[in-house]
Amino acid sequence: MEAAQLVLPIFFIIALGYFAGRTKFLSEEAIDGIDKYAFTFAIPALLFQALANTELPEALPWGLWLSYYGGVMIVWAVGGLLALTVLRRSPADSVIVGFGGGFSNTVMLGIPIILTAYGEEAGVPLFFILAFHGLTLFTVATFLLETTKPRGGATLSIGSILIESGRGMIKNPVIIALGSGIAFGQTGIAIPGPLDVTLEMLGRSAIPCALFVLGATLVRYEIKRSIGAASLIAMVKLVLHPIVVFGLAMYVFVLPPLWVKVLVTMAAMPTGVYCFILANRYQAAPGAASSAVVLVTGLSLVTLTVVLNLFL
Repeated sequence: MEAAQLVLPIFFIIALGYFAGRTKFLSEEAIDGIDKYAFTFAIPALLFQALANTELPEALPWGLWLSYYGGVMIVWAVGGLLALTVLRRSPADSVIVGFGGGFSNTVMLGIPIILTAYGEEAGVPLFFILAFHGLTLFTVATFLLETTKPRGGATLSIGSILIESGRGMIKNPVIIALGSGIAFGQTGIAIPGPLDVTLEMLGRSAIPCALFVLGATLVRYEIKRSIGAASLIAMVKLVLHPIVVFGLAMYVFVLPPLWVKVLVTMAAMPTGVYCFILANRYQAAPGAASSAVVLVTGLSLVTLTVVLNLFL
């Protein structure tokens, strides 16, 4: 019951955003404006304030990274192999199907749900996941997709891929807020009163704005094509991914209970919209990626309720 009370309001806001986008009550420019505000100001303020007041563990959390990213790579490989052998998709399509099964919607849905469910203490494991999420997964996905290009096409070197991903990471307001919040927290200095209130006011708007934008942008994706591949992505993402991460975090690396909750809940998040952006850029299963973004987000209402019910 507690999980439903947490999840339903979140999906009501997503539905409201979807309604606003579908009915054109808000233009695409207006939605993009809310999106820019949320991810340039509101969410960074929320994360900076949370992490500036949080103590870091003394040792690097290798178990956390291996539990989460090891789980991502396992389900990516499983999804890709199933797409290649069972669905008879091309190597490039299979990369996208596997990527969709392991790439979570970390910012628009992961941050709001995890911080709402588990409180500011969840900010530390959340930081350690997000700090390398884009750099790691985008780099691997880009490299794999580049290797599947026709021989006559232009390709990027490994160094170019790493440089491009690194530039994107250091310019990302969320990553900047995470890093600066951690750095400021280590100084032991309290956030000055007026600035603290400002951050709190901005932070209050972060979660509803992110959820509203997620719903509104779902209108841009279709659920008409490649239902077989989209269903495979949904099964891998919502069922296999959290199970694998739970097994690694709980039984292999024996992480603290809060960290297990954060990792598994993040793994249970639906496929992020960047899956479609990448698929469209390389013309690798764009129909499957588009369908998966909508299908998996809808189904996650059920699966997230189950996961949160177990942990709460």
